[in-house]
Amino acid sequence: MHSPPPVPGASRSWSRRGLLASGLALATSACTLSDPAVRGTGPTAVPPRTTSASPSPSPNGAAVASVPVELALAARAASVEAGLERPTGAAAALVDLVHRTHLARAALLAAPSPATPGPTPRPPSAAPTRDRDPLVAAERKAAGRYRRAALAVAGPTALLLGSMSVAGYRFAQALDADEPPRVGSLAELPAVARVSDTRAVAAMVTALHAVVYGYQQALGRLATGSDDHDRALAALRSRRALDQLSDVLTTAGADVPAASPAYAVTPRPTSERTAGLLVRHLERGLLPFCGVWLAAAARADDRALALDTLAATAAAAESWGAPLLPWPGYQTPR
Repeated sequence: MHSPPPVPGASRSWSRRGLLASGLALATSACTLSDPAVRGTGPTAVPPRTTSASPSPSPNGAAVASVPVELALAARAASVEAGLERPTGAAAALVDLVHRTHLARAALLAAPSPATPGPTPRPPSAAPTRDRDPLVAAERKAAGRYRRAALAVAGPTALLLGSMSVAGYRFAQALDADEPPRVGSLAELPAVARVSDTRAVAAMVTALHAVVYGYQQALGRLATGSDDHDRALAALRSRRALDQLSDVLTTAGADVPAASPAYAVTPRPTSERTAGLLVRHLERGLLPFCGVWLAAAARADDRALALDTLAATAAAAESWGAPLLPWPGYQTPR
């Protein structure tokens, strides 16, 4: 495996609050599976240090062409927002996040550089509506487009497009649900850690050791045969299936990180509730590792696996109560 070439570029900030515990452009203590989910007595699951931090990617052709798509999505979301019976509550918070995310994406993709960001693009106007179906369909269509584009590029641009794809599918799922999920905050897009693909995979393997152990502990407190037990068991099996990543390291002549004999999990799963909380922490803590892996993957097949893992992790985290994120792979939900 070879390190992808550096992808130059720039990000444009629309919020000064910053990201909490990002796995990208991070300090060593940021975003670990031991905070707050798992503390290992052996290897610590920490995404790689940024050896050469680059800003977010400069928009390539696919990204620039997506500006009108984002503006159209923002307009649809604004139309649904204006048609809400109640301007507050979970449904309103969801549509508001979708609306602001698309505006933020359009501004990011349209910016020629940090020095000359240019004006924020304005979406077309649309009449208020209570029908979410057109927005749901448009989200899914755009998400599919971004997925194809992400697999065709490498580096931070792959993460940018991949994150947009995963978020789009999650937005569609949330908008189509009877009960809107909790939503996260729209924060500043961070710089991306530029590391080798081998190093990113090693970090992912280390994180997965902790996740597998945590799932095993949680399963002991979930009633056998219950829906929660069944989906936790299915998730554990899917995480174990990623053992193939160890083969990737072996083929590359790299050391395979060893699992710790035991991990002290927090919260300790003493009931079904705390077991579910632990699983939520495990999945949410894995998200930035997936992002580092996607940004570092040099081959299309590796990017596809990283992107699929990011999508599955985002869906799993939400299913256990983590908030919906505008930038999965960059953010750790609280």
